[in-house]
Amino acid sequence: MTKVCFGMIASLDGFISDRHGKLDKLYESFKPNDEINEVMAKTGAVVMGRRTYDMTDDPDAYADNYEFQVPIFVLTHHAPRKHPKENDNLSITFVSDGIESAVRKAKAAAGEKDVVVLGANVGQQALRADLVDELQVALAPLLLGTGTRMFEHLENMEIHLEKTRTIETAEQIEVYYKVSRYWTV
Repeated sequence: MTKVCFGMIASLDGFISDRHGKLDKLYESFKPNDEINEVMAKTGAVVMGRRTYDMTDDPDAYADNYEFQVPIFVLTHHAPRKHPKENDNLSITFVSDGIESAVRKAKAAAGEKDVVVLGANVGQQALRADLVDELQVALAPLLLGTGTRMFEHLENMEIHLEKTRTIETAEQIEVYYKVSRYWTV
């Protein structure tokens, strides 16, 4: 059964980008091993927000070297004027009718594989809509002090988690949690 996983690399103080919106410092310590590559191979589709999509200087680069060569669904209010390059494995669909629609389309495209949700805002929307089955947090050995927080804007919610897996690499620890219960407080 397809599961929806909200996953990101975060600093130890909970930021997924620095004060300038950059991720490069967080990714310096990302060195996938066989176990992480196995998890990534189970990804059948990606949902991301427009800010995450726009982080690349060249949107056509997704088709050439993006780590997930799968259908991508970009949650946005406005699609870009020029559609980016695609390939046999990677297609890009701009979704403007909400997180539920984006996740539904991604699950259909993923088949038996999993859907990965990327981006703080989109991940928080998916959590608020009770669409996330699993959280994955890769902890980078870094304290940023400020930036974009992975978990913010979840007021009036209490989300209980069960640890299911831990993967340790040379510099990072990835922790996977099953979302077990949502409560509105």
